[in-house]
Amino acid sequence: MKHNIIFYLLHFIICMLIFLSFFSILLIYHGPFVKLKYNIVAMSMSTNRNKFFATWFLSKGEIDNILAKTNSVVKDDKENLSNIKVQKDNSVQSDSTNKVLESQNSKETQVKDITGINIIDITGKNFKGKLMEVSDPSKVTVGLAPKLGQVGAPLSEIVNIYKAIGGINAGGFLDDNLTGTGADPNGIVIENGKIKFMQNGLKTFSVIGFNKDNILTISNSMNLDQINNSNLRCAISFGPALILNGKPLVKEGGTYLAPRSAIAQRKDGTILLLVIDGRQSYSAGANYMDIQNIFLKYGAYNAANLDGGSSTTLNYQSKTINRPCDITGERSIASAFLIMP
Repeated sequence: MKHNIIFYLLHFIICMLIFLSFFSILLIYHGPFVKLKYNIVAMSMSTNRNKFFATWFLSKGEIDNILAKTNSVVKDDKENLSNIKVQKDNSVQSDSTNKVLESQNSKETQVKDITGINIIDITGKNFKGKLMEVSDPSKVTVGLAPKLGQVGAPLSEIVNIYKAIGGINAGGFLDDNLTGTGADPNGIVIENGKIKFMQNGLKTFSVIGFNKDNILTISNSMNLDQINNSNLRCAISFGPALILNGKPLVKEGGTYLAPRSAIAQRKDGTILLLVIDGRQSYSAGANYMDIQNIFLKYGAYNAANLDGGSSTTLNYQSKTINRPCDITGERSIASAFLIMP
């Protein structure tokens, strides 16, 4: 008798939990909490792993409509590559720039080394992160998971395989089965001037990469002819662009907090790699406006958002120097921007 009571009690609790879960979903997606619904959809669609939170319950048209309303980025500018003048001895220029920045940001910790890399602790109202300055843009390239198309790899593994000084996660990847293996990149991937991967069915691609003059090339939409004429030595697909030609593209509103990764370049060629931790007690995360403002503060002339969420990882000297939010640690990814010796 006692065992029957326990069984029925457990059965009742499980049924109630299932009912409350479905009821909560109905409230979120079809109830009066419009702002909560928009934030959940926007957050879900920003990272490959969590897209099912939106796609399982809403049509593509509904999702597209919500993303259009929550989009905080103006897409009406085109990058002028001639404005970037890569210094022949960029370490001298970067050191002088850093002295000015150091006097402006004395509360932020900076760690310099002889490789032309400068690491800065970033602190905001809702977040903590790391900014890595790389004085020589020719050292930055794209690295890929060794079994691309089969399975991804953690950033630390990609860094070690390429014998790189460090790196940051880069492009997104397809995750149709919610397995999160990082096998197939989104969009297009270019390494050493050659297309290594191209997503089927796409006629245009978002592009973040470097041309043969070591200038960071950013576009929210390029066709194959434009890509082939851009002299790209390496590139991945993600976005959106946040700053172009020194002009901030993010407007107020429609943003949410999440772990973020991003890349930028100063007019002198210096590369900025930024990660913001999120979804953790000590750091909720950042929005596009936060990322844009950090980059503007540190002199970025062009900047773009990279894949974020659980993928956000920054590596230096074979160590992960931020705190990824995934409970398993580093997530397997398809591509990374690496800093070569």
